[in-house]
Amino acid sequence: MSRFSSLLALVMVAVLAGCGRPEFSDAEKQTIASLALSRLPPLKPDTTNRFADVPAAAALGSTLFFDTGMSGGGTVSCSTCHKIDRQFQDDLPQAVGVGRTNRRTMPLAGVAHDPWFFWDGRRDSLWAQALTPLENPLEQAGNRAAFTHYIKARFGERYERIFGPLPDLSGVPANASPLGTDAERAAWNAMPGAQAEEVNRVFANIGKAIAAFERSIAPPQTRFDRFALDLAAGAEPKGDAAFSSEEILGLKLFIGKANCVTCHNGPRFTDVSFHNTVVPPV
Repeated sequence: MSRFSSLLALVMVAVLAGCGRPEFSDAEKQTIASLALSRLPPLKPDTTNRFADVPAAAALGSTLFFDTGMSGGGTVSCSTCHKIDRQFQDDLPQAVGVGRTNRRTMPLAGVAHDPWFFWDGRRDSLWAQALTPLENPLEQAGNRAAFTHYIKARFGERYERIFGPLPDLSGVPANASPLGTDAERAAWNAMPGAQAEEVNRVFANIGKAIAAFERSIAPPQTRFDRFALDLAAGAEPKGDAAFSSEEILGLKLFIGKANCVTCHNGPRFTDVSFHNTVVPPV
């Protein structure tokens, strides 16, 4: 056992034996307060999506988010993995859509505050992130031509009230995508450039509607937030906001000697630490 582990064990024994409850210094209290959700800044305008704060776009995005028609087989929706009662994730080690993926589902609560998306940060806008699972063969396994036809058939009037007229799709193949199967790619490559551009525009607007909905998903206040607010106000945390001695020691380590807070800092850190919903790394 290391010297640090031995010291921690002795501290734990002393606390549990009633020899004292650990206290926070003023500096520690300031650090803890900075981690509360109440410190989240107002959302910045999304300069990549002029529909980001349009209520009708968010309403359409919500419909699409829960619609299994937004998948190749009609059995999977965004909400299959992003469950509303689990901070919009699924508690599984690997997400399962049409197939099993190699990554865990990320929570969406507060996602609009993030600058990068996916575990590897490969998308830099929320609407571009929203589109990616739609054509992933292991997630929703659809293709952009099919989605465009689906939007026109099911949501044409709603779409046009928000984004303007839909294009003429009479010559667009039922299934086509630059990222799809061999047959879908061949169909896509055979399309005139202007027609492919029109399909891409509708597909992009699908992502912008879903992103407008996801932008509205705020993280709920947790017991850590209530603890931090009470502590900052100089009040003794009560009820579920009262931390046990073990939790206080863990928090002191988190912001102190263990240095976890170096990476897990700011209000969004609470998606991966003291919340009831724990989201471990990949």
